[in-house]
Amino acid sequence: MLNLSLEKVRDFMSFEEFWTRGDIHERVNTALKDAKLLDKKIEIEDLFPLDQYHARGIKATIDLADKVNFKRDSNIIDIGCGLGGPARYFAKKFDCNVYGIDITGAFIDIGNYFNKLTQVDHKVKLLKGDGEKLPYETEFFDGGLSQHVTMNIDNREQFFNEAFRVLKKGAIFGFSEHGLGTKGNPIFPLPWADSENMSFLKTPEFTTNLLKKIGFENIKVISTGEKYISGYDTLLKQGKPDEKPTLGIHVIGGETMLERSKNSMQSIIENRTYPFEIICNK
Repeated sequence: MLNLSLEKVRDFMSFEEFWTRGDIHERVNTALKDAKLLDKKIEIEDLFPLDQYHARGIKATIDLADKVNFKRDSNIIDIGCGLGGPARYFAKKFDCNVYGIDITGAFIDIGNYFNKLTQVDHKVKLLKGDGEKLPYETEFFDGGLSQHVTMNIDNREQFFNEAFRVLKKGAIFGFSEHGLGTKGNPIFPLPWADSENMSFLKTPEFTTNLLKKIGFENIKVISTGEKYISGYDTLLKQGKPDEKPTLGIHVIGGETMLERSKNSMQSIIENRTYPFEIICNK
């Protein structure tokens, strides 16, 4: 039996409530109908504006995919998969099998629904679960990814230990996050947190040293701050609520998403946060 303290259960509940504010199922269904996506065969590309729920959206996913270059028919894990957008992209690009896991049940429900709509449910399997206690066999996966998840992870060592455990020797692991900058605390609220109680940012140096301690090798850190600023700037130029596209991250994140994105961009500009990618091997 999974043994969790009451405090940790409360943390999980608060994070799930944070990520699924309001009736997310109704918002998604309404957006799909308004975009007339239920009247035709849906391709994974049709959902990019909606299901790439992280900074820079599909552009960030493509950038990460170009760096990891997974093999055909390989088994890949996506830790903190959200709605499964990146998992579907990776499955199609590399013709691989992707296993996604996320603590937010509503994301998993919607993601598996999207898998069926796009007819990739035979290649992409999404499961509700804890990234700090992965329900998979040791050395099962040929590669792994995680996009913008670790900002909400207090116990980084446990998170990366689990990633290390389930990866095969030599497997490539790529992930992205907003790291801690050098000029004070970030400006809240942010896309991933209402306050510092939900945000656990670390410097690239901290994360690199932790990965080395666990046993990861060939660690490469790539700064993504300028790309993030450009991405946020594009998002903010979408304008007033009645000018927003039918599909977009506001469908998932609600009407406060523009304010949160503005704060995130300003935090990068002021070096309060430092976004980066890491590519490494087990």
